Parts: sequence; C-alpha cells; structure tokens
Amino acid sequence: MPSFVKSIKFKFGLVLVLLLFLVFTIFAGFLIYRNINAQNKYLTSQARAFAQLSVQPIGDTYSLYYDSGYNKFTQLMDQILSLDKDIIEAQIISPNGEVLYDTVDLSGEKPSKLKNENNQEVLKKIQANEASEIPSKTEESKPKQIIQPYFEDWGAHPFSIRYFVSYDSVTKNIAATIFASALLSAAFLAGAVVLIFFVIGRTIISPMGSVIEGARLIKSGDFSHNIEVKNKDEIGDLAAAVNQMAQTLKRNIVELKELDKLKDEFVFLASHNLRTPITIIRGFLEYLQENKSLDSDAKDKLAKIEAGTKELEALAESLLNIVALENREKSLYIEKVDLGDLVEKIAEDYGKEAAQKKVSFIFETPSKPLSEIEVDKIRMKQALGNIIGNAVKFNREGGKVIIKLEEKDGQLLLSIQDNGIGIPKEEEKHIFEKFHRATGVLTYNYEGIGLGLYSTRLIIEAHRGKIWVEATPGEGTIFYVTLPITVKYLKD
Repeated sequence: MPSFVKSIKFKFGLVLVLLLFLVFTIFAGFLIYRNINAQNKYLTSQARAFAQLSVQPIGDTYSLYYDSGYNKFTQLMDQILSLDKDIIEAQIISPNGEVLYDTVDLSGEKPSKLKNENNQEVLKKIQANEASEIPSKTEESKPKQIIQPYFEDWGAHPFSIRYFVSYDSVTKNIAATIFASALLSAAFLAGAVVLIFFVIGRTIISPMGSVIEGARLIKSGDFSHNIEVKNKDEIGDLAAAVNQMAQTLKRNIVELKELDKLKDEFVFLASHNLRTPITIIRGFLEYLQENKSLDSDAKDKLAKIEAGTKELEALAESLLNIVALENREKSLYIEKVDLGDLVEKIAEDYGKEAAQKKVSFIFETPSKPLSEIEVDKIRMKQALGNIIGNAVKFNREGGKVIIKLEEKDGQLLLSIQDNGIGIPKEEEKHIFEKFHRATGVLTYNYEGIGLGLYSTRLIIEAHRGKIWVEATPGEGTIFYVTLPITVKYLKD
C-alpha cells in the first residue's frame, strides 16, 4: 500500500469527500423530491382547472361546428387543447357510450361504443352526470383521466368530455432537475473540498507537516533545528514543546558527552596510574619469591598476592583497552592470522582451568584449509579468550566446549558452545552491555565486573564483524562470531 494512502491527509480527504457527498446527496435528493411533488401537484391542479374551464367551450364548439364545419371544429379544438400541453387526448362521449369525437382520430367518423372493462367504468362515471377522475380523486391522487359532463343551456346532458392527462413533462423536468442538481452538487462539492482542503491544509496539515519534519530531523540528531509554526492553537503548542524538547535533549547530550568524557578520562587515568604501583608490587613479589628461606605458608600467601596482582593488572589493562576502543584512539595492527591456530592456542591457555573442572575441548573444522584472516592478533586473542574463558568458567563439571570453524561467502564463522548454566532469554540482549552481569552469574557467585563480553563486542565490531548468542538456561550457551576474511580497517 502506498505511503500516501496511509497519510492523515488522504484519510481526512477521503472522509471529508464521503461526508460532503452524503450531505449533498441527501440535500439534493430532498430538493428533487420536493420539486417532483410540487410539479405533480401543479400539473394535476392545472389539468383539473383546464378540464373544468374548457368543457363548456369544447361542448359549444362541437354543437355548433362538428356537423356543419368539421375543419373549423378541429381548428378550434386544437387551439383549446394547446392551452394545456399535458392534455394529450380528449374524447366526446355520449351517455350511452358512443365516442362522438376523439382528438387522436381526425377522420371525422364516429368511433364505436366503449366496450372493454375499463371503459365500462368510464361509462358509469359519464352516466352519473358529474365530474370524476380515474383513479378516483383523493388529496394525493394523480388523475390519468378526467371526466367532465357537458350541459346545454336548458339542462340537457348530451355528452361528457374525457381528458387524458400525461405526466411526461414532469418526468422530463425531473430528469433536467436531477441533471442540474448533479452538476451543481458536483460543483459545490468540488468547491467545498478545495476550500476546506485549502483552509485545513494551511491551518492544520501544513503546520503538522512542519512539526513531523522537525521531529524527524531531531530524531536524526539535528537538535539545532527550530520548528517554525505560526499557529496559536494546539499545533503551535506542540511545535513549541518539540522545540523545547530538542533544546533540552541537546543540552542533556552535551552534558552526557562531557560526563562520559570525564568518566573516560577518570578510567584512563586511574587505570594508567595503577600500572606504577602494580609494577612495584610485582617487583617486590619477585624479590620475595626468590628468597629461599621462606616457609611454605609464606610462599602460599605470596602466590595469592601474585594472583590478585595479576587480576588487578588484567582489570587495569581491560579498562585501558575499553577506553581506547570506545574512543578509537588506537589503530588496529592488522596481520594475517590462521584463526584455527589462534583459537587452539587460546584453548591451551585455559587448559589448567579446564583440567580443574574436567572440561574437554572439541574442535570441528572443515577438511579444506581455512583462509587466513586479517585481524589485530593481540586484540582478537583477547576477544576470543573472553568467550572461551567464559565457556570454561560457566561450564558444568566434566562438561564440553565445542569450537566450530567454517568459511562461507568471504567470511569465517566461529561458534563456541558449552553445556553449562546458560543465559536467561531476557538477559541475552543485555549480555554485551558494559558492566552487565547476568542473574545466573550472580546466583552462582562468579567473579567479574561485566567488562569481558563488552570489550569482546567492541573488538569484533572494530574488525567489521558480528557477534551474537543463543542460550538455554540450564543447558548451555553458543556464541557466534563472523569476521570478514579481508577488509580495510579505517579509523572512523
């Protein structure tokens, strides 16, 4: 469906046109109905008046000229009947049913008597010696025939005159009225639609369009755009509110950027300044560890201090790396690497932890050698080490870590699967966020501050790759990584 059809302008216009069409149709129909009734009543009253007024002249003319001057009689009859075009035929009928004259038969010969059933009704009305109609006269009736008796001066009733009324003129007038009404309604409808669209467009649609366009620009990050609407109504209030919201967002974003910058500077300085005391601690540790006179208890304590120092050193390096990755301050040192060999070396680095939990590594690679991939080897080792380390760390006793590698469409696909505690579905979309620790991690009291997978995502994305996860709570987790085999890495 086209976007125009979904717009408010189209829907409003469609509703408006249908509404106006309905109003004009009802109004025009009412006027036409009134006009039809008025014309019918006028024609009926005119035909009745004509029949009442013309019966005497027609009867006198027949008596004077029919036998002595037929042409003169027909000429006078035409003149009389021309006064009312809706009387299409007239008959002069004797009381015994003989048609003495019929305007549609100009031969001069007298027609035969009335014979059929309808004419018997006419004959009865003629013999009643009074004015009558067919159908019988009521307030709403439309007479098709009017019968008027003719009386001579001394009261004799030699015949009656039967008038046939036609309503064709009304039908023609109705058709002309409907046509004129349709044209006028169409003209008024078109004019009303244009006028209303012009007014609504200037006062509502156009200002709303400005607000929508401004909102889109603000959505795209252009907070300097100011929506200019002259309306003093609700749309004007909306535009002012959107402008104010944009300024507030701009101010907040500036403040957040400053805060984020200060945070990064703090993290960088804190991590960088940790290196000196850590180096000093490591130096004294090495000096103390070289002392052969220390007993086993002292050596055990020194080993714990060394482990803590390593963790602190790793944390400081992680924070420094994250700041660098977020700000893209360091370029990637690209070199060709065999990803399969790199993954195996990483697994070897975690061999001690895996042996303690009796976790075994299973490698699945295609028979055809994989292409070498262009990556920053140190950073990629750190990224994949976080995933493999978690696969061991969160695995069950005697579990497995299955590592698969395949090449497809110019990319390498790496999957790392464990059968450990898994990740709840609601946690999956947050697993790569900074400082996020899943509820399962908290439940099982695993150490960490939630930076490993965040830094992994940054490194993978810096290599123009993708990372995602599929997990089932209590059954295990699969991490997927895709990396382009060859790509030019540019500093954004």
